Amino acid sequence: AAGGRGAGRGGGQLSGCLPKRGSRGRVLDPVVETVKEDGLFRHHELPKAHSDAIMAIVMAEDAIYTASRDKLLKRWKPQRNAASRFELQADIEVPLGEIAWCLISAGEWIFCGLGNGNIRAYSKTGRELNLEGHTKRVACLLTHQHVLLSGGADGTVRCWQINPESQTFACTHTISEGISGNVSCLCVMNECLWVGGTSGVSIVELATLRVVAQVQPKKFVAGLLQFQGHMIVVYTDGSICIFDAAGKQTHTQPPLPAGPILCVAGLESGPRLLCGHVKGQVSSVTLPMMQLKKCYQTFERCKVQSMCCAGHDGIFLVAAENGTIQLWQRDETAAEP
Repeated sequence: AAGGRGAGRGGGQLSGCLPKRGSRGRVLDPVVETVKEDGLFRHHELPKAHSDAIMAIVMAEDAIYTASRDKLLKRWKPQRNAASRFELQADIEVPLGEIAWCLISAGEWIFCGLGNGNIRAYSKTGRELNLEGHTKRVACLLTHQHVLLSGGADGTVRCWQINPESQTFACTHTISEGISGNVSCLCVMNECLWVGGTSGVSIVELATLRVVAQVQPKKFVAGLLQFQGHMIVVYTDGSICIFDAAGKQTHTQPPLPAGPILCVAGLESGPRLLCGHVKGQVSSVTLPMMQLKKCYQTFERCKVQSMCCAGHDGIFLVAAENGTIQLWQRDETAAEP
């Protein structure tokens, strides 16, 4: 586009033709809207959907929800335009009063993990509750068998259950002993809760709520993905390890070419492991072969802050540190052989 970011003072006509460089001098590819090598195409981009980083996205049955550092929770309605592409239409926004770090949809409830350690709960009937317990920000939320699990920067995992009579939530258990640093992500596999943190992964036996194993390496975990009875652990330095249900390492690989990772998602089409990088790229990794199919530039010089997959039709959302959100789809039939 004419003008652009490269046409500022002293830029002239030449600057728009020069390749972009990352903070360490690595040349960045141009932003793309289609990735023919993997059958990916972008339906819609909504610049500045939030005024700050979008920390979490949730796809519910009726809508899409986003939570941001701008202290707002927003609801969006996907609609098809004249070109039969999906677009996101703004629906509702709710001021949270605190930075939102994570988000989950469970039944009639939407839960937001906040920077002050509280969990804000909103029901479709209009009720609003505060779940108080964590002393620092709530970084991740998960539901398992009608129990809400929360992980915090206070190094604890808390279990919450609803009282059917009073319709309020109470913290029934707190797990702190053996947790590997501040908690960043949670995933359940084979009646064990895998807890990713700033110092690796702890495995919690759900029957006893005790940490039964800690798995190496002791590195900051960006995300967890269960696949075919194994746990894929993605670290913020860009490296990936795979463990069996007992916590034994079955695969390890060095950092992806695009480097540090902030978020991960599992795409059912392919299937694929999607990794969002700090310099605006997304890496699409084949499952179960763990081969990098394609790394592409989805944002220009802006962190991929969060991702979410719909779980059907190859649809996924990608959100940026600058508040922009994109809706993508993978079409298996369009991928180049």
